[in-house]
Amino acid sequence: MSILQLDFAEPFFSIDYVEDEASCYVEKKSMVINLAEHEQKNILLDGERFILPLKAAVVQDMTIRNITRAFIVKDFERCNLDDPKTVAEIKQSWKTLYEMSGIARHKGLPYYKSPKFCIGEGSRHMELNFCYVDQGMVPSGPHRDHDRDFDEVHAQIRGYGMMRVYDYNDNEHIHQELNMAPGTVHDKMYDSEGKYPWHEYKSVTPCVYCPIELDRH
Repeated sequence: MSILQLDFAEPFFSIDYVEDEASCYVEKKSMVINLAEHEQKNILLDGERFILPLKAAVVQDMTIRNITRAFIVKDFERCNLDDPKTVAEIKQSWKTLYEMSGIARHKGLPYYKSPKFCIGEGSRHMELNFCYVDQGMVPSGPHRDHDRDFDEVHAQIRGYGMMRVYDYNDNEHIHQELNMAPGTVHDKMYDSEGKYPWHEYKSVTPCVYCPIELDRH
């Protein structure tokens, strides 16, 4: 049982990683992301409400229960993306997406990524970080493959974004646009074998989102 304070997104966001806790009190308006995908355990809220694995909820002044693995982004709205000083500090503190990936399609994009936080081993291994996008309506670039074999979803933290899904065999014809507001984790796009359609993240406004990567092996 543990509650670990994480610093990978400090000083912009304060995050707790909670594992195997019967209950946890959330005071200020915060985002709770259920990471218990491997265990398939719901987080229980007041009454009969719950948070499914790889989904999120915004809660305040509430005791959450049955926590197998979760992120709590505490008082997430305190990060003001309209403040030029905050934006300048994020750009100075986090590396660009191209610096992190070295992938040609990321060169010149106004995406900035925090360091990664890694937890678990084997099929329970998971990596997360935060990504700031400095402009609205900027796509990350269509892709199907990743640098390793993992399942991935994205959680919207601040601002607004979307996942764009293309036809499986054509990265020019959009099949879906999945709009994301703070507290949204989009549905899985990969199949049971880990196969993805062409897809990309796209900002709608300047925003922060969290890629959640779960190893398949």
